[in-house]
Amino acid sequence: MPLRFCLSLLALLASAMPSHAQTIDDEAVAWLQEYIRIDTINPPGNEARAVDFYAKIFTAEGISFQTAESAPGRGNIWARLEGGDEPALILLQHTDVVPADPKFWTTDPLSGDIRDGYLWGRGTLDMKGTGISQLATFLSLHRSG
Repeated sequence: MPLRFCLSLLALLASAMPSHAQTIDDEAVAWLQEYIRIDTINPPGNEARAVDFYAKIFTAEGISFQTAESAPGRGNIWARLEGGDEPALILLQHTDVVPADPKFWTTDPLSGDIRDGYLWGRGTLDMKGTGISQLATFLSLHRSG
């Protein structure tokens, strides 16, 4: 999903919660920059680094979570918001990215730099961008009570 679409969707969702709209947009951009800078290139993956990233945010938000490793460094994390009687919603994504040959990039693939209004980095248009859109939505729901 293109980053602009993800961020537009995020802005629409955040605007439904006025007290957090600007904050969550700004946070999402900063989170995505930080997330892109975390090396989760597979192989070897090192998804535990991404788990630590999410765990830090969930802890700051007071959201309980669980983690597990299927193999050393291959981490998973899940968190849950208690809801009513409606069906549950799952936000699912992978946290590893494929290798990037720097000679084919005009910026460091793990830079997270913003140039000409675009955020650059491996995973921006794939699951890292989607993951941050999901995280921002999840936190908007959490913050709205």
